[in-house]
Amino acid sequence: MNKVRILGIDPGFDRLGICILDKDGSKETFIHSECITTSKKETFEIRLAEIGEQLTKILKKYKPDELAIETIFFTTNQKTIITVAESRGICIYLSHIHDVKIYEYSPPQIKLAIAGHGRATKEDIAHMTSKILSGQIKKGILDDEMDAIAIALTHSAHRRLRNIQ
Repeated sequence: MNKVRILGIDPGFDRLGICILDKDGSKETFIHSECITTSKKETFEIRLAEIGEQLTKILKKYKPDELAIETIFFTTNQKTIITVAESRGICIYLSHIHDVKIYEYSPPQIKLAIAGHGRATKEDIAHMTSKILSGQIKKGILDDEMDAIAIALTHSAHRRLRNIQ
């Protein structure tokens, strides 16, 4: 199996979590994580453009092979779900035009892959993610970054199950 570079994204509008992870055989190497943060003072269009511009820079710099992105989950706040869906659409579109293969995972799939059960808490995910990457992740990162790392690790685990080459 050749080394593959995975881009993990926790979609959001205020904060979009990003992770770059290399998978080589059964070994995962953490490369980078960050949050793309948009200002609530800016217009919707400017905020979407900012997400697109920052993600384009990441795609060009790190050249991922595959995107692992969380699916939309239902929430009572319809305005939030719409903006997250539009942000997610930008991520999928940009990944597609940069020839990145796209894989989607639901929150329960991520929780199961990382913590071993579908009802894991954010704390469970953060603990297990840090354990899996044993010391590779800096302390004090935002939840959105940790979620993006967990999504990338979920895809890494699913690559074995799907026998993706």
